[in-house]
Amino acid sequence: MAAPASDKNDGSKTESSGGIKAMLPLILNIVLLPVMAFLMTQYVLLPRLNTAAAVTEPVEGGNDNDSAAAGDSSHGDKHADASNHPPAPGKGGHSSEGGGHGGSTDTTEMLPEPVTVNVAGTMGSRLLMVKIGVRGSHPKLKEIVSARGPDLRDAASSLLYTKTLMDIERQGARITIKAELKNAFLRVLGPGVFTEVVMPDMAVQ
Repeated sequence: MAAPASDKNDGSKTESSGGIKAMLPLILNIVLLPVMAFLMTQYVLLPRLNTAAAVTEPVEGGNDNDSAAAGDSSHGDKHADASNHPPAPGKGGHSSEGGGHGGSTDTTEMLPEPVTVNVAGTMGSRLLMVKIGVRGSHPKLKEIVSARGPDLRDAASSLLYTKTLMDIERQGARITIKAELKNAFLRVLGPGVFTEVVMPDMAVQ
């Protein structure tokens, strides 16, 4: 038996009203979200941004003035320091010693006598004779070399005694021997007394 027409109409109305009610929150969100965003921007964010900009503008101007004032004062301090303090030695200043260039000049102190040793491997038939000195700017270099002369001669003799004819005659032998003598003398005198070893004469007899 068919249902009355009024019952069918009531059912369709109920379903449509139920669907609208289910979609109502979504519709409200779609409509209200842009409105809320506009209101927040217009009445909350923009006033705060304007206030912050108005506060920071004088502060930034004040920082520029302060930095300029600081720069002027520091510039003045540099001039004051330059005028109150004389230049450091060796940086534009002139000293009365050494012709106005500052600092002491190097001096050379020779051992009193040449160091003579037998050439290694020659069974005492050949002799090596070397004149040796040290160069430096130490104010007491002469006294130190005079006092430690025997020790320096002993160190030089011990080194030169190991040299063969091949060691003496090879290319660059003088440079090598001078470097070895410097290391030997540093062990005797210590650092800071001299800067280099000089060896004006070296002969094999």
